[in-house]
Amino acid sequence: MSAASNTASATTQASGSPAKLAVAAVSASSDDGNVPANTLDGSLSTRWSGQGDGQWILYDLGTSTTISYVKIAWYSGDTRVETFDIQTSADGTNFNTVYSGANSGTTDSLETYDFTDAAARFVRIVGHGNTVNNWNSISETEIWGGTGTVGGGDSQAPTTPSSLTATAVSSSQINLSWTGSTDNVGVTAYDVYRGATLVGSPATTSFSDTGLSASTAYSYTVKARDAAGNVSAASNTASATTQAGGGTVVNVSTSAQLISAFSTATAGTTIVLANGTYTNSGNFSISSKNGTSSSPITIKAANTGQAIISGGAYFIVSSSSYIVIQGLKFTNTGNTAIKLDQSNNIQITRNTFALTEDGNSLKWVYVGGANSHHNKIDHNEFGPKHDLGNFITFDGSATQISQYDTVEYNYFHDIGPRATNEMESIRVGWSQISMSDAFDLIQYNLFENADGDPEYISVKSGHNTVRYNTFRNSEGVLSARHGHGQSFYGNYFLGDGVKEGTGGIRLYANDHKVYNNYFEGLTGTGYSAAISIDGGDFDGGPSGSTFTSSDLSKHWRIYRAQIVNNTIVNSATGIVVGEHYTTAPVDSIIANNIVKNSSGTLYNEVKTSNTTFQGNFGNGSTLSNVSRTSTEISNTNPLFTTVGGLQKLSSTSPAINASQGTYAFVTEDMDGQARSGVNDVGADEYSTGSIVRQPLTTANVGPLAP
Repeated sequence: MSAASNTASATTQASGSPAKLAVAAVSASSDDGNVPANTLDGSLSTRWSGQGDGQWILYDLGTSTTISYVKIAWYSGDTRVETFDIQTSADGTNFNTVYSGANSGTTDSLETYDFTDAAARFVRIVGHGNTVNNWNSISETEIWGGTGTVGGGDSQAPTTPSSLTATAVSSSQINLSWTGSTDNVGVTAYDVYRGATLVGSPATTSFSDTGLSASTAYSYTVKARDAAGNVSAASNTASATTQAGGGTVVNVSTSAQLISAFSTATAGTTIVLANGTYTNSGNFSISSKNGTSSSPITIKAANTGQAIISGGAYFIVSSSSYIVIQGLKFTNTGNTAIKLDQSNNIQITRNTFALTEDGNSLKWVYVGGANSHHNKIDHNEFGPKHDLGNFITFDGSATQISQYDTVEYNYFHDIGPRATNEMESIRVGWSQISMSDAFDLIQYNLFENADGDPEYISVKSGHNTVRYNTFRNSEGVLSARHGHGQSFYGNYFLGDGVKEGTGGIRLYANDHKVYNNYFEGLTGTGYSAAISIDGGDFDGGPSGSTFTSSDLSKHWRIYRAQIVNNTIVNSATGIVVGEHYTTAPVDSIIANNIVKNSSGTLYNEVKTSNTTFQGNFGNGSTLSNVSRTSTEISNTNPLFTTVGGLQKLSSTSPAINASQGTYAFVTEDMDGQARSGVNDVGADEYSTGSIVRQPLTTANVGPLAP
């Protein structure tokens, strides 16, 4: 039901028009760590989330007032439709439903939901899930209204517009016309609503809605408005479906039909796989097929996880672009589930990878070939895996790694047991092309029991970012193995303190930044230390450009690593410098970190180097094996308090405003809270504000996550 269809004549406010109302308090029936206050912070990058039909968020205005309408920005509102109710209450106990309907599904910005003016103190939004899953997630809410009715003047609303018609004239335009309203003073404008969204306010009785999607149904209502702000009831609802514009929907239920659909697919084609099993003696090939950014070729399951690719079947996408593979389950054996070759702008989303293993090494998803770039792998589940091979492998041509790819919101789990090599969860590049830059982004992924390789993520290319991931009880490390200029920040490395070999970050080569990371309960030592700024067996020089091809597989000496504002607690190791090989790091910085362990050396300089130490805290065990001043490493208890299971700064912590030096890239903390003034020491900035990020759980990632 659209917002407008619930609208009756609105009461004119004393100010002449509604105003945005202040909210005194906000609460919710539940949350997953994305708290209710996030809906009032003015940012579309934060949200409240509650899972399940009937979960609600409640806004207390502090006093009774007239409520005219509510604006809501739904998280991922441009890709899914949320069903919900808006309710009002005077006492917070007895609620009246003033609106029932859904968002448009076309925008993640604020949409207006209008209803008959109601006097109330409380506004409650009750969610009923969305078209992808049963989560209810709101980015922003605004409540609009005033303090009372006009005590005089014009209060008569125009008559209701009638005979509204909608006609699709192209794949992107619908024309509207209606019979005009009358008013005692005069109609000044007509507000045209597409679903709940106000799309125009013409003074005449016609309107053209443009920029629409092809083969899509839209519904409209119109309301009249006069100079005093009086608004009529909504017109009748008129609907129209835009013309096809070349896009088609192909429903398939057999492997033969799927192969046929691939052969005829063009930009805008959506291939929908019915529930069932799809087998083949070889690959399902998608070759030289090109969608566009606005009209991709989409291959999707009718129901997520219910279309199964099995047996010898697998996907090869070659020399193609703008293709979406969505909602499938891969249980096939003997072949890479999806191979992208010389392709770009391919999205692999909301799939389950649980391949049937046969004892042989196998990469489950492979991205490579020349001209590979801007591919996205998101909201998938990978695991379990016991044979050699990566979950995801990024390669490229003989000289260039695939570029600008993104891996986000995936669940990687149960890969192992430990092998000596070739069993990373993700490998980004390889030694022979490691001097090429990938600019890849790996973020918001959850890794659990990622035990297969000494490096659960092995970065072997340049200028990649790994951020906001959670590594739980995983045996190994995030490794900058080859390539320069990596940025590792905002990650959580969490062990149970018992499982052996759980580690953090290990570095080689030049110009890495490691900051705002949190490490707790890690048992790893040596190559699996919490943070290892390791030694090297090859020196590529300050520019990192002095080498031969035989040097590319070596452990390169570190130049200019910056290890800043990290927190390590209750772990077997802290920050270790130059433990292995022959050459020590050069011109590196260790600043404003906190290490609080009960055993071992907190800052362990195995090799003598010119590393700068500045503003670090250590507590609980041997501070350092090298004499350092208190301005370099201070033996100070940071006075942590437990918040959400993590060790964070208490209000009396000496780490508050105690950092030294200026590191312009440290603008927020591990929680996503802003740093201001003099930064606090460690990964946490003391704040009473809303937490933006926290360790991920299975509810936050995978095919059914928001």
